[in-house]
Amino acid sequence: MSGAPKISVLVLNHNGGAVVQQCVRSVVELAWDNLEILVVDNASEDGSPDRIAEEFKARVKILRRAVNSPTAGRNQGFREATGDYILSLDNDIVLTDRMILQKAAAILQKFSQVGALAFRIGSSENPQQPLPEHWWHPVECGQGRERFFYTDWFAEGAVVFRREALAATGGYEEILFHGFEAVDLALRLLESGFDILYCPNLTAIELRVRGFQPVVRNRINYLSLRNKLWTAWKDYPFLRAMYFGLTRSSAAAVRALRYGWADLWLRAVMDGIFPPRSLRQKRNPISHATWKRIRRIRSGRISPDIVGKAELKKVAAAAMGRSPTGEYPCG
Repeated sequence: MSGAPKISVLVLNHNGGAVVQQCVRSVVELAWDNLEILVVDNASEDGSPDRIAEEFKARVKILRRAVNSPTAGRNQGFREATGDYILSLDNDIVLTDRMILQKAAAILQKFSQVGALAFRIGSSENPQQPLPEHWWHPVECGQGRERFFYTDWFAEGAVVFRREALAATGGYEEILFHGFEAVDLALRLLESGFDILYCPNLTAIELRVRGFQPVVRNRINYLSLRNKLWTAWKDYPFLRAMYFGLTRSSAAAVRALRYGWADLWLRAVMDGIFPPRSLRQKRNPISHATWKRIRRIRSGRISPDIVGKAELKKVAAAAMGRSPTGEYPCG
């Protein structure tokens, strides 16, 4: 694979137990010679980083952090990574396709404005069916799971970034910690002129399926709502931020009353309305041109003014081993 771009794979770990070793094993087996593997360990207390070091030795570089922060941990990994492209994974993600990096690299090399590739994430029981909690794309799952389309969202558990895209945006907003951080980064990727492409040929399996968190009392409910309001503060024009905040808070209130986390809802709203000064100073609303582009993306159509549909189908078909004249199946 002479002359192939260097690819870094970043695995974020916190008390991953045996699951993270399965993840790293699937990465080590990928068919890509110019490969760097990093495990960012977020202050694990279960001995998992030591077991990774013992099993994989010099094949894997471990970055040991003293503080657990998903956003800061990923950003540290991005800074340490030396690849042209960076595949970022959660510790419970397993890759079953050894050729997945060839497919990702082919698309990124062909389309220079694509800054991130969104994966299709399924379960062990049904790997080809995207998990509902990992599908917030503008195209309905049954119609879109086998299609290539531009999107304004990606699941942070499995995504490939172009290095230049991360450099342009600075990576994740660290103060968000966890919950809705991918939405903030997606907005800034689009604002920086990059595209986000959902790729059905990039598949992954999540070993620990959590389902929809709002139906249980969980700290993520507080973080998710707070971070939605903080993202509106930082990224949205005033009127759009007001509408977004009111609708999301109202919807969360219904779930909070139903599932018993009204106290978390109240704290999230209070903290969300009055964000810390460090975040208020970062307020930089997304431009009107980008919101117009997002509306086109949310129509679910591949926009010919971004890249020709026929050309995209040729590359996609080559990566998936299909005839470029064939239509993609839906549902």
